Amino acid sequence: MKDPIRLGIVGTGAMAARMMHALAAIPDFTVHAVASRSEGRACEFAKGFDVPKSFGSSEELSEQPDVEAVYICGQSGNHVSDGLAALKARKPILLEKPLATKLKDAKTLANAARSGNCLLMENLWCLALPSYLELSERLNSQSYGKPVHLQFSFGYPVMREGYPSIYDPQDGGALLDRGVYGISLAIHLLGPAESVHAAAQFDENGTDLTTDVCISHVSGATSQISVSLNALMSNTAALSCTHGILQLGAPIVGSESLLCQQMSPEGIVRSSSHLGPTKAGFKSRLKSNPMLRKIKRFRDATAAKFIPHGSDQYIPILEHFRNLIRGGRNESNLIPLELSLATQEVLDQARRQSRGA
Repeated sequence: MKDPIRLGIVGTGAMAARMMHALAAIPDFTVHAVASRSEGRACEFAKGFDVPKSFGSSEELSEQPDVEAVYICGQSGNHVSDGLAALKARKPILLEKPLATKLKDAKTLANAARSGNCLLMENLWCLALPSYLELSERLNSQSYGKPVHLQFSFGYPVMREGYPSIYDPQDGGALLDRGVYGISLAIHLLGPAESVHAAAQFDENGTDLTTDVCISHVSGATSQISVSLNALMSNTAALSCTHGILQLGAPIVGSESLLCQQMSPEGIVRSSSHLGPTKAGFKSRLKSNPMLRKIKRFRDATAAKFIPHGSDQYIPILEHFRNLIRGGRNESNLIPLELSLATQEVLDQARRQSRGA
């Protein structure tokens, strides 16, 4: 049995604490050190989670020879400097989303990782979930035809007092914090963006509270991503194809259900006379009988396949990160840097457009 990978964590906020619980379920990692720009916070975090070492900077943590990999989850605006410090020390990195707040910074990180042959992966953890993987597999099987449109919705109201960083107009907002999930999924499934259109609602500080992004992809497909910090949305995703639909159920971020429905183009245009007397009669009774319609609706609603992610939703991405490290890989095949850069480019365009820049 291999020794656990000694991990250093940069950041002491809610995400760092949340990931500590997920890491506790994976014996392949042990958290060896933690860093913060406040040495006091790092020390407090280390004591609270029984982490052996604490540091007042990401540079100090990354330079430690007994830290073998780094998870960065501090403020988005610090991702570049924290990431470059770890890359300079040639440490594999799992970097919290978004990769950066600007495309030029994301490119700086990607170029440094590539030139140094060092692993850098953005934590687009949903793409590693079993439900998301099965959606991709079913799409690639071509059983549902060509993808035409993706509808992605992620939103629920959160209080500013409880999530101050999300309401930071520079580092946060609905688009950077939540839109990144839908945009990355759209590019992952439908390919690169050709054009982007965005609109947003802002608060008095300039933070986008609700944002809609429409993407026309080079493939000819389209996608619509709707995200919000102040409204409850459906929190689902539906991929419409020429021969059916694939739907991830709520909650979309962490989804464990996939509804798959196939329909051939011929079936759409057939009249009831082509179905035969028995089937045509049943369809007529179904449409006219409220109880039968209720039964059908219940059956359709319960037809989604339950695809569990295990005891913790972050375990699949952590296991993928572990496999990349132990396999000596310099880049993830699931979340390549090109996907992160393409996502960041759409984020940049959408932020400019929504602000009228």
